[in-house]
Amino acid sequence: MPRRRSRSLVLALVCALTAAPAAAAPGAERAVCGWEGYSYAGYRSPVQAYGVAGRLALRARADVRSGHVAAWLGVGGSGFAPGGGDAWVQAGLAGFADGRAELYYEYATPSMRKPRYVAVAPLAARAAHDVAVQERRARPGAWRVLVDGRPVGSPIVLPGSHGAWRPIATAESWDGGVRTCNRFAFDFSDVAVATAPGGRWRPFALTDPIQDPGYRVSPRASGFTARAA
Repeated sequence: MPRRRSRSLVLALVCALTAAPAAAAPGAERAVCGWEGYSYAGYRSPVQAYGVAGRLALRARADVRSGHVAAWLGVGGSGFAPGGGDAWVQAGLAGFADGRAELYYEYATPSMRKPRYVAVAPLAARAAHDVAVQERRARPGAWRVLVDGRPVGSPIVLPGSHGAWRPIATAESWDGGVRTCNRFAFDFSDVAVATAPGGRWRPFALTDPIQDPGYRVSPRASGFTARAA
């Protein structure tokens, strides 16, 4: 299990992230991109919802020099639970500096001392997978992770989440404590949000971008691509 995340998702900080990328020095390749620690390229839903789903694919082999890269869909974040506790769940694709790539999900609840990262299956090159995180119809505030249409793990109870949070669809880079530039290109297709617990999906509006320095999102007909610039 990776050492992941003092991050606490940084979703609590997404509203403060700038959409204006930093410019590199003329004629010089950037040796460092993004912020120290975690950097993001994706979208935040403009509306609160009961789930998020989509198809994720590694468009090109990632160049992970330190830490990891990932593409994920999720809800919640640091300080989202009542009383300021951490509460989130996310699922997606992850790649690491040792060359490992896998499907995963991760979650945090106020009762946990640290987030839990769960590897689901190895990730084949250029493979695409359907991923969803959705609130259960019969149990408000309890969420399921689905990979390729099948539930994985147990329901995750996230206090304060019922109809209250805006989903995120994003790629991320963690520099592993070494200031470097991890490079990636992920495709997000058919991204949707749930308008009710358990379903009733509609397209995820790509109106609220997250673009940290050195990373970009490019809308496509069926979704968007997140990549290193």
